[in-house]
Amino acid sequence: MDDFYLPKMKRFIVAIICLLGILSSTGLFAQEDDVCMMCHDDPYLTKEVNGKAQSVWVDLPIITNSIHGKVTCIECHPEAAVEDWPHPETMQPVNCGNCHEQAADKYNRGIHGKAHRKQARYAPDCKECHGKHDILSHTNINSRTYKMNIPVLCGRCHREGAPVARTYQITEHNILENYSQSIHGKGLYKSGLIVTATCNDCHGNHLILPHTNRLSSISLKNIAATCMKCHARIEQVHTKVINEQLWEKKPGAIPACTDCHPPHIVNIQNIVESISDRSCLVCHEKKDVHKIVEGDTISLQVDVNHLTNWAHNNITCVKCHSDVSAKKYRPCETAGKVDCSGCHAEISEIYMASGHGAAYLEGKESAPYCTDCHGTHIVKAKTDETSPVYRLSIPKLCGGCHKENGRAIQQTVLKEVDAYHDYSMSVHGRSMTQKGLISSAVCIDCHTAHFMLKDSDERSSVYPQNIPTTCGNCHKGIYNEYIRSDHSIAKNNDGQKFPTCTACHSAHLISEIDKDEFMNEITHQCGLCHKHLSESYMDTYHGKAYQLGYLKAARCSDCHGAHSNMNVKDPNSAVGYDNIVATCQKCHEDANMRFTGFLTHATHHNRDKYPVLYFTFWGMSSLLIAVFGFFGLHTLLWLPRSLRERRRKNLKPHFGKVVYIRRFTDSQRITHVFVILSFVILALTGMMLKFANMQWARHLVDLLGGVEMAGALHRLGAVVTFGYFVFHLFSLIKSKRKMGFGWSQFIFGKHSLLFNRQDAKDFWASMKWFVGRGERPNYGRWTYWEKFDYLAVFWGVAIIGFTGLVLWFPEMFTKFMPGWLINVAQIIHSDEALLAVGFIFTIHFFNTHFRPESFPMDTVIFTGHVLLEEYKADRPRDYEELEKSGKLDELVVEMEIPKEKRRIVKVFGFVFLFVGFLLIALIIYSLLFGSS
Repeated sequence: MDDFYLPKMKRFIVAIICLLGILSSTGLFAQEDDVCMMCHDDPYLTKEVNGKAQSVWVDLPIITNSIHGKVTCIECHPEAAVEDWPHPETMQPVNCGNCHEQAADKYNRGIHGKAHRKQARYAPDCKECHGKHDILSHTNINSRTYKMNIPVLCGRCHREGAPVARTYQITEHNILENYSQSIHGKGLYKSGLIVTATCNDCHGNHLILPHTNRLSSISLKNIAATCMKCHARIEQVHTKVINEQLWEKKPGAIPACTDCHPPHIVNIQNIVESISDRSCLVCHEKKDVHKIVEGDTISLQVDVNHLTNWAHNNITCVKCHSDVSAKKYRPCETAGKVDCSGCHAEISEIYMASGHGAAYLEGKESAPYCTDCHGTHIVKAKTDETSPVYRLSIPKLCGGCHKENGRAIQQTVLKEVDAYHDYSMSVHGRSMTQKGLISSAVCIDCHTAHFMLKDSDERSSVYPQNIPTTCGNCHKGIYNEYIRSDHSIAKNNDGQKFPTCTACHSAHLISEIDKDEFMNEITHQCGLCHKHLSESYMDTYHGKAYQLGYLKAARCSDCHGAHSNMNVKDPNSAVGYDNIVATCQKCHEDANMRFTGFLTHATHHNRDKYPVLYFTFWGMSSLLIAVFGFFGLHTLLWLPRSLRERRRKNLKPHFGKVVYIRRFTDSQRITHVFVILSFVILALTGMMLKFANMQWARHLVDLLGGVEMAGALHRLGAVVTFGYFVFHLFSLIKSKRKMGFGWSQFIFGKHSLLFNRQDAKDFWASMKWFVGRGERPNYGRWTYWEKFDYLAVFWGVAIIGFTGLVLWFPEMFTKFMPGWLINVAQIIHSDEALLAVGFIFTIHFFNTHFRPESFPMDTVIFTGHVLLEEYKADRPRDYEELEKSGKLDELVVEMEIPKEKRRIVKVFGFVFLFVGFLLIALIIYSLLFGSS
């Protein structure tokens, strides 16, 4: 009440009202209208609505004299019946339907009620026609709804120039004027006959429907019955007029009342008989006949051939142009837009209920009308190949508006802004345009011919719940599979979002399922709903190959089915116990039940569900961290000392014959070349697969010729690796026999590549040397870091090689191994490879090539020889042992390494050094900004 303006003299009254409210709440007496009038009888009482003062004064005598005189205020305004005064300032509008249920029901079903619910402008409600507090009986001559006041009441909106007529596309014009001049209007106003027809006699009181609705009292189907409420025995009256036939055998076959007696201009004369086609063609067959509309010249010429050769050849002009006036010198002066519903009532009703029809009624210029699709005078049957509605022409017809910057998107918001282009590129569009298949789907097959609605409308054929049925009209077999699957939208009882055809295939950009475009999309589509499963799939070999563009890799639909997706517990499921082997055998012919134990969507992140994978992953991760942590620190400590060593040595290039010591044999050098080549191939193709989600990996696989070629190269590298590994084992056995050592001495002797006590001493001495607490150790033939490099390769080939074989031949290994070991093998193979690549291209490169005293490259592995003085300084202990044993002379040689050989060695070496560093940079980038 604080927002009401109350004079000071009323404050006492407010207190009394509050007291009355308290008494009322205690049940001492019921709330009466007098309580309300304590405030509302003040003519100056106002409240603020949208920034404006609005009167809330109630003239009590008007209510008392109205038909609601005995109805209390709170019966219409129940919110005013409150215990704590005052009542809410803003109350809900009065609901007349609480008492007038039948009238309210008809109103809500009518065009007025529907417009009001949509909050359309100028939509009338009860008070617009009946008033608020001054409601009188329709028998009262002062009532708005009194018989003689009805035309004026309706005419407030339905008169020429009124806001309703300007806003909405109403086919009838000058309604009030025409009615006044008609026989009905003259009977009412000139003769005072209250029995004559007024608006509500023909249109109804509350259930007002457009003539295009078959339920309407003025539709072709019902107009005769409506007229016969006053005009009895109409069949007998018109028997002789209409070819001696009975009245209205079939709507449209014989003229309905309004065909001869246009609505609102009802005269005795027969319009159809009084104006012939020849009368129209006197003017309209002239070439220069035209009219000016907003400065544009529009031709009004009618070619008589258009009238006689097409679908409407038996229909006279005035059958369509029924609003002509025989009184005019030019009868067509009063003609407006043709109303096709006169004959096509059912189709018209459907159209008016559609999105196109609703837009047309709202007066939107972009809304299509019948003539926009079917033509004006050249109306051809849909079976005519030259017709705009011929099946093959439909996409172009609809695409005229539904294209980028087309009429369809100018005055409304549509999801598809270039539907014509998208459809033209789809499998349906290409089948239509390139192959001429008239059975291919066109716009009307999905959206219907006349009942087009947005996909948000439950009545729409493209509403998500209705999409499967719409697509199933053509794809019946697929529909039957889908409707039985777990994806079926028919099973959507718990509010979950179930996929429909458009979720996977899109609305207009429908690709052929065996083409690259669709293959690239389908797994992504599944991942929109099954995000976790999609992510875990991407971690598998199938998913990684798919990400790299290998379209033959198994996708979701290959295992689960394209349309018959069912839960794994369903006996009919493709991944169920009874069918899983057969599903796997589609790609893996030798698959067995153990093979199916492969955990397709398993992830090492889930400790509770997959503990083996979890601990395997973290075991390998711990190994990675330990190795890189230990040797990373080792390198950082070594680097300052190495810089000082380089300055001390003051290395200078040497030319001509120089004294060398042979460090590696020819077979060892050749073996190392194979190691380099195979390792780089394996590293590139392996890391490319590991980081398949990165863009650089996709570019690299394209550079190598695709996933299949990359896979072939990876396997070739593996074969070479197994080859040199076996050759090295053979060389070791041969060397053992040559030296005459036993296995114990050969493996654990001082010249062995296995760790021994001397290595521990050298390591400790190196640490003290690094920090300036000791002299440089007297290293022997093999240092501890070189032994680690060697054993790492030996270990890596064994571990990576075995797990690689498991991944290469999973069917064979699962004949005696459980399938989940494939997952374990993948984790070990992947992380061990990452360890090998990272170690070789960083730690090994530093130890061998990039430490300052060897920079930029140590060529000994390529030439097999090292300068004698350099070897003596680097490996004093081995030099002394060789000198004492007399074997030094066998290894020392004076020679000159040719310049060309040096150049080839350096080019070869630098290429692979560059590749190694580039790959390391890509790996670091991927670890920081991607996921493995």
